[in-house]
Amino acid sequence: MRKPGQPASNRAKFWREPAFADSELLVASYATHCFPPHAHDEFAIGVISRGAQAYQDGRGQRAIMPQGRMCVINPGQVHEGRPATEEGWDYRMVYVSAEGLFRALGESGATAARTLHFPSVVIDDEETKQLFWMAHLCSESVEATQLEKASRLTAAICQAVTRHALAGRKLAEISAVPGAVRKAREYIDAHVAENPSLEALSSEAGASPFHLLRAFKDAIGVAPHSYLVQRRVERAKHLLLKGCPLRSIAIETGYCDQGHLSREFKRFYGVPPSMARR
Repeated sequence: MRKPGQPASNRAKFWREPAFADSELLVASYATHCFPPHAHDEFAIGVISRGAQAYQDGRGQRAIMPQGRMCVINPGQVHEGRPATEEGWDYRMVYVSAEGLFRALGESGATAARTLHFPSVVIDDEETKQLFWMAHLCSESVEATQLEKASRLTAAICQAVTRHALAGRKLAEISAVPGAVRKAREYIDAHVAENPSLEALSSEAGASPFHLLRAFKDAIGVAPHSYLVQRRVERAKHLLLKGCPLRSIAIETGYCDQGHLSREFKRFYGVPPSMARR
């Protein structure tokens, strides 16, 4: 907790956990940070350890993620977050793919993995919360073995899935997306380091710029230019976790310099990439 007169600050640290489905982990303390609308390719599963986060998704659903609760966001769900209290919030998160979860559960099948979802973004389950908390701390430890890290994360995440997830309904990411939007999104994904024009997108999608903009926002939840920035920042985070130097990360993600990369990265994660690297 901040002392009287101490300025608010945001802190975040990422690392990759190859022992559990090559997932990404985050520990963060956000005093003032507000996430812009964005979506994850993976499940985002975590525990709020202090304060509370205010959540809102692209469909207008609102929730408060309070201290002592687990929080889960499904892949492809556009959402934003901000402090729900003056003190902000602290949390620990794991980002893991649906396919990674199914492998850990001993299941297979891409279709089944893509239909796995959590119906609630806030979960009240003290036992699973404690399992998750200890597993996350273990992953951060330099003394724990890979076997212990994998065992604890597998037990915690799989218990959350078996107790609180459902199957049989398609996730937002694979719901009925118009063909033109799908083509435009795939074009952006393949040209993240470039500066694709709206003309190129509309030509690839086979739709007029006006109709593509409307359809893209309706289907994906954000405009094409916002989606491009999100994908650039995500790729920058992945390269950061691989240990790549910031200068090469900026080049590979299409930024003109490290300063531009740092500003965009901070807008999404609350801290510049130099502070987020473990």
